[in-house]
Amino acid sequence: MISLLKPFRSQIFAMVGVMAVCGLGATVVAWLHIQRQNAQLEAKEAQIGELVATNKGWAAHAAEQNRLRELEQRNVLLLEDKLALIEQQNTAAATQLKELEASNAEVKEYMSRPIPADLRRLLDKK
Repeated sequence: MISLLKPFRSQIFAMVGVMAVCGLGATVVAWLHIQRQNAQLEAKEAQIGELVATNKGWAAHAAEQNRLRELEQRNVLLLEDKLALIEQQNTAAATQLKELEASNAEVKEYMSRPIPADLRRLLDKK
């Protein structure tokens, strides 16, 4: 078999050399490609880490906003209760004033006099 390949020995060596150079070139290209992919993966991991940190910040911010909304709602309810109490007290005071005016001649005479407009509006409010 070697005797059959002897005339093609130089072509065989050339072919082996070309294949060796191509193999070496392919190995270098593959190595560079792997390095590039590793660099891209590291960049993506860094990006993902930053996004995770940002999302944690947003979650904390959203929780704080929800807490503030709850406080605001509680304050609104308390203010509504306080307003209702003030209106009840105002109604009770107006009723007492009308009763006093009806039962006491001196108060009736005082209330029949002209009083400042601001005070009249305050007393006449329902």
